[in-house]
Amino acid sequence: MKVDRFYTGHELFDEIVTINHGSAILMLDKSFVEAKNLLSTLFRKLKPYELVSYEVKTPNGQVFTMENLSLSDASVNINKLREESKGSVIIHNYLPDFIIKYEPEAILRMLEGWRDRIKSNRTVEFYLLPKDAFREVEKKMMSIVDGVIEIRVKREGKGFGLSFIVIRCCKPEYHLHEFRYKIEDSKLLIEWEGEYRDRLPVITFDEIIDRVEGYKRDLPYLRIERGTGLPTSLPIYDYWLLSQLEGKDMFYIKILFHERFDDILKRIAKWHILGYIKVVKKSEKLVDERKFNIGKPVSWKTKLALNLPLGFTKRFLSRDRIRAVPADVYAAEKRAIFEFLKIFFGESTDLGIESLENLLSLEEGFHEIVGRSTAAERIRKLGEDVTSSIDLKYLPKIIKITLHIGYKLDCNVREVSPDLFLVTVYDCFLCEGMKSIRPICRSINGALIGACSLTFKKMISCREMKCKALGDENCVFELKIER
Repeated sequence: MKVDRFYTGHELFDEIVTINHGSAILMLDKSFVEAKNLLSTLFRKLKPYELVSYEVKTPNGQVFTMENLSLSDASVNINKLREESKGSVIIHNYLPDFIIKYEPEAILRMLEGWRDRIKSNRTVEFYLLPKDAFREVEKKMMSIVDGVIEIRVKREGKGFGLSFIVIRCCKPEYHLHEFRYKIEDSKLLIEWEGEYRDRLPVITFDEIIDRVEGYKRDLPYLRIERGTGLPTSLPIYDYWLLSQLEGKDMFYIKILFHERFDDILKRIAKWHILGYIKVVKKSEKLVDERKFNIGKPVSWKTKLALNLPLGFTKRFLSRDRIRAVPADVYAAEKRAIFEFLKIFFGESTDLGIESLENLLSLEEGFHEIVGRSTAAERIRKLGEDVTSSIDLKYLPKIIKITLHIGYKLDCNVREVSPDLFLVTVYDCFLCEGMKSIRPICRSINGALIGACSLTFKKMISCREMKCKALGDENCVFELKIER
């Protein structure tokens, strides 16, 4: 059945609230004033029908009085209105008086009986009710309607702040999320990206470039914080990246993602415009650049360590005690996740394959950030410049050190070409005793991407070519330097 979406004409409201023709929405409002104000402002051009308890004079004549009508007569008149004005908006503003006057159960039966009428006539109807005044009726109405919008009024200083939350009649990511709003010059303005507006932000290339240049100028003073907008329809990697940026200083983001910082700044600018994040400028520097030894030449000790046999290099570069997760814990965790996917989605369904791929992508992403942050911290502790790179001739050694420090695994690294390396892991415990339709040691992918990208300041990709979970003898990874 095709969904018949209803649009109010308010870009931001329609982005947040999803209403279809033939829907009934419960509006909860303790003040029993603000919900009506919001709807009146939202539909000022549509001229909805308003059903009230007592006679009210209005210029458009769209008000119908329910005074002195029996419950059955009121229902007949309202159904007649639906028939005569198919597809229109109807606001029910009389319910508190009816609940007091008639039996609540009779009111609920009437509302439930209207459901098919509302759908067949494609009307969009709003039931206004003072929150917590009729709790049992409110609770039962929530099961009858298609969605709920709750208006909240909070004291803020000498005035009051308004917000609304949406239940069910919205995208999943907006469910129960609180949105601040105000009514100004007969316009409904919703807070988005720290500003009150009635339209979604428009993203232009010039605006993104302007913001990126501004970020670079103020880099040491900027911090990423959560925005008011909620991300939708992003690739899994972008969701992961967005989660890793929140709460971080912009300068530290540059440390972690030096080789693709310009690309990340463009994403930050886009997400900033969309309201997914806030870029907050502090009055003082958030980072002391000296902490990262910027500009300091590579010490003779590190040069010597990199040229020593692998055993000596390992001992020098991993002098601190390493807290390693036991192999059986890794394996048990992976097995538990795979059993979960198998029960819910099956082993080879499209949904199962997609869920497995998303899970593995997230696992790779989290290990990438661990690889980056661990490499940055170890370089800093050695007293070296975290922002500088070293010669690519040391890449095989760094690969071996990364797998040793992270997983206590040994490997062989074969150079296929100056840009391509094959990494063979002989005793990989991450897939021990498991079977899969996909290579599953993505945590190693992530660790190698993170550690090597940060160390060499190059775009580096890694993918598993062979996996013991596929029946292969060893796990083999292809690591490629992107030029």
